[in-house]
Amino acid sequence: MNRAKTKELFRGIFSRQGKGTWKKKWSFNQSSMFLDFLAGNQTFHCTPWGNPTRTYFGWQRPCYLLGEGYAKSYKELMDTTEWDKYGTGNYEKCADCMVHSGYEASAVAESVRKPWRAVAQVMRGIRTDGPMAPDVSLANQRPAEYVFSRHVETALKSIQSRKKRVEVADAAD
Repeated sequence: MNRAKTKELFRGIFSRQGKGTWKKKWSFNQSSMFLDFLAGNQTFHCTPWGNPTRTYFGWQRPCYLLGEGYAKSYKELMDTTEWDKYGTGNYEKCADCMVHSGYEASAVAESVRKPWRAVAQVMRGIRTDGPMAPDVSLANQRPAEYVFSRHVETALKSIQSRKKRVEVADAAD
């Protein structure tokens, strides 16, 4: 879904539940500022380093949804990833993203930076009608790169090579 459809979807969910009662009927485990963002009432930039993910291949670079590569260590991930190249407005693959992995961290950071804003949002609830907050411009985003299959192919070759070495060692015993 694109960002406009996502915002309309969440506005619809929140409005059907009635003001202040949706929390009792829906089990969301996100901050209220993030939920308000999903409803189109907040403008946040992605924080791609906000939710690091480790997999079989290593530390996912920069976001587990992109498949842009892996780092062998957390330090390598943080030190060598070009974080400013990612996120809505920076990268074509991120254009429609509103996922928790990048935006929940942004919402929480905003709540810590400006706690009065977070308190005001909780007090008024999630607005489900009226104008939406301005969106991040996509005018300067870089084109998408498709590199994810190379990582899987490399890992499979490594697994197959180890398996053959084990088979040879077992045969020699």
